Amino acid sequence: MKKIILVSCLLLLAIAGKAQDMLTMHNGSTIEGKVLSIDGSAITFVYKGEDLSQKISKIAINSVKFASGRKQVITERINIEGKDGFKNVILTKNPEDVEGLTRIGEVKGKTAFISYRTGANADKKSEERLKEDCFNLGGVVVLVTEDKDYDVGNRLNKGLGSSQARMVGVAYKY
Repeated sequence: MKKIILVSCLLLLAIAGKAQDMLTMHNGSTIEGKVLSIDGSAITFVYKGEDLSQKISKIAINSVKFASGRKQVITERINIEGKDGFKNVILTKNPEDVEGLTRIGEVKGKTAFISYRTGANADKKSEERLKEDCFNLGGVVVLVTEDKDYDVGNRLNKGLGSSQARMVGVAYKY
């Protein structure tokens, strides 16, 4: 009888030791492994059967089901449906925000040199065009790699038509 209890306990410990965490991604895939930490913008984990830790952006992860059975929602899926879906595209300068997402191409947003926009409005229009470009590729996040303002004409006069905003980035999808 003692042997049966001992074997049962050892079997339960072995099963508990093999339990893994499950990451459910926004693209529908799952990752089995062990979550090591959840910090500001990323989750650090180890794939099942490996020792090397990996980081993946929280933007890419819907939820984590821990080995204990507890489930934690990490982020909601970014909704880019409809003609105004581009407004939900995220712009970031933090490379950790795109870890685990799929690169789909370079995107650009700029305003014309001759325009009736102030510097602030030129920046907003440039961001809008960058988001639209990403949206047209089916992306949800842009990693901004260049953000420049160019002054034209009289440098003392910062009025209408005196600046151009240019942004360049890399678009990513789930």
